[in-house]
Amino acid sequence: MRIALIHLGFLAYLLTLPSCSPYPDKVTVSEQADGTWSFEMGSARLLVDPNDGAKDISLLIGDTEYITGKDVRKEYYGSSLWIAPQTRFWPQPKTLDFGVYSVTEVEHGIRCTSQPDEENGLLYIKEIKANALKQAFVHSYTIKNESDSAILLAAWEVTRHPKKGISLFPLGDTTAAGTRYLDASIPMTVSDGMVWHEYDLSQKGHPGRSSKAILDGREGWIAYVLEGYAVVKVFADVHPLDIMPGEQDVEIYVDSRFDYIEIEVLSEKTELAPGESLEWQVEWKILEIPADMDMSPGSQDLPAFIQSSL
Repeated sequence: MRIALIHLGFLAYLLTLPSCSPYPDKVTVSEQADGTWSFEMGSARLLVDPNDGAKDISLLIGDTEYITGKDVRKEYYGSSLWIAPQTRFWPQPKTLDFGVYSVTEVEHGIRCTSQPDEENGLLYIKEIKANALKQAFVHSYTIKNESDSAILLAAWEVTRHPKKGISLFPLGDTTAAGTRYLDASIPMTVSDGMVWHEYDLSQKGHPGRSSKAILDGREGWIAYVLEGYAVVKVFADVHPLDIMPGEQDVEIYVDSRFDYIEIEVLSEKTELAPGESLEWQVEWKILEIPADMDMSPGSQDLPAFIQSSL
């Protein structure tokens, strides 16, 4: 059971809110003329391209784009499923990240199945659904071992966002092996058990290790906040002992040359016997932030608002 400690002032604010959701209990999922699939839910529209790694290539909320595209960097764009450890799977398999996926329609979504990754003996399935009741785009990932030997791996979701706005998440074990923080030139605030990162175009970081934070998260969520909305990734929290060596379940990367950042979450490490599958889910909850909400680093109101909405 998750128990959120809510600031009393914010609790009083919550009690004044109407009980109705800002999203209608309806979603629209449709194939576009260019082969992409559109998911519409309230003011949010997600675009998935099965012919390009079944990546999420756009997330519009109102008129604001929350995911960077090829116009920012042609090699790395949208939101990808990757596999860890990076020391073994790098570069990422083309079948996984850039291949053509077959599509099957499911209720409120699609199931995308890759071609066989013959080099690694794996098959990838991405099921994306729009859930108006949860106010979420739900990503369900399956990685199947089709080889004749065991494979140790973890699922890894990498989402590229504009280098503006803020992100925040609850901090877990600060002594976990492999922990590292962003370079001091890139502002990161730790306050009341929360990590905050504010972005702007001046943040170039440094090539290599110092432009990435690798931290143990707590509660299984990280939020990216921009223009009055939060995109909250909700996933299974992973104990540091169950993570792939050299990684943690929450990672933030600030590119040193291009104007994007990456928010990354990882599953627990799993050894797959031949024929076995890793199954992992990440919900992208779309939350409208109250106009008078204090979103400054260290504020108690924004984390409490997000926690109360999970």
